[in-house]
Amino acid sequence: DTLAVQKMRQTQQSNVKYITSFLSFSWGLIADCDLESECLRILGTLRSDIWAVYRGVLFPRRYRARFSYLPPRVNNGDEVCEQDSSFDMPKFVEEVPEGWVSVEDDFTVFWACQTSHASYNMFNCPMSKMNDGLFHILVVRASCPRWRLILMLLQLESGNHIHCKGLEVISCRAYRLEPLSYNSYNDIDGELVEDGVIQAHMMPRGAQFF
Repeated sequence: DTLAVQKMRQTQQSNVKYITSFLSFSWGLIADCDLESECLRILGTLRSDIWAVYRGVLFPRRYRARFSYLPPRVNNGDEVCEQDSSFDMPKFVEEVPEGWVSVEDDFTVFWACQTSHASYNMFNCPMSKMNDGLFHILVVRASCPRWRLILMLLQLESGNHIHCKGLEVISCRAYRLEPLSYNSYNDIDGELVEDGVIQAHMMPRGAQFF
């Protein structure tokens, strides 16, 4: 089988860094729970649950960003598998091209997923398929009430959170995230990387499994 691997470009001031990823990219609440809860590592997987309550409910943050993405091609109402498609990514100094969609807002969750599970007990992206060549980005805006956010978090294990009101699932071929508030982290495959703009696209058949 094959996996479409994510190739990311990150800019910090005038420098551009290339990163290869195959799990996910998060910014906002999910990144905070993953990275800030390191101080509770002795508690095991429970640390993320505790930090989700702390950062998501008791002391929430608003994360402002500009999010741009390239939607999938559509044929007769169905999304087309993007394994064999190619396109030119814009440079960081350029505006996103025609055909991209841009949104600027305050967010709570920004989670670009490439696999169905973030861990053994977290079915975060049920719609993700190994060969689909797409990102599935989970977005929750800051306008979402806290009680709805709690319901989503409680249903991450079963995957039923995708049916919760307030959660948007955006499938795309490529994306750019421009943080406008610097109160979170760039978290790639569970690892902290430098702050700054993130731009990503798929590398079709980036990995093979036998």
